[in-house]
Amino acid sequence: MKVKVCVGSNCTLLGSMNILDQIDDLKDIIIQDSDNYKDEKLEVEAIKCLGFCKNTDEKVAPVVVIDGQAMYKATGQTVMEKIVNKIRK
Repeated sequence: MKVKVCVGSNCTLLGSMNILDQIDDLKDIIIQDSDNYKDEKLEVEAIKCLGFCKNTDEKVAPVVVIDGQAMYKATGQTVMEKIVNKIRK
């Protein structure tokens, strides 16, 4: 699973660094409880800017992209739920 977290200025101000920290914690949980999760590698990438804010007048930050699907106004909870639902057995 490929997760891209935007760390551009808008996204960082609105919590993307916190989301990255939570994903790191989740990776540890998955390793410790590997019986309940698929054997799928969780690749996390911090991207300087994904450009979504520049293409719209709407407030979309922070932006997280999971397997090509963008999540706007992402929160730690919504991102964790999406990841866990995709990799839980």
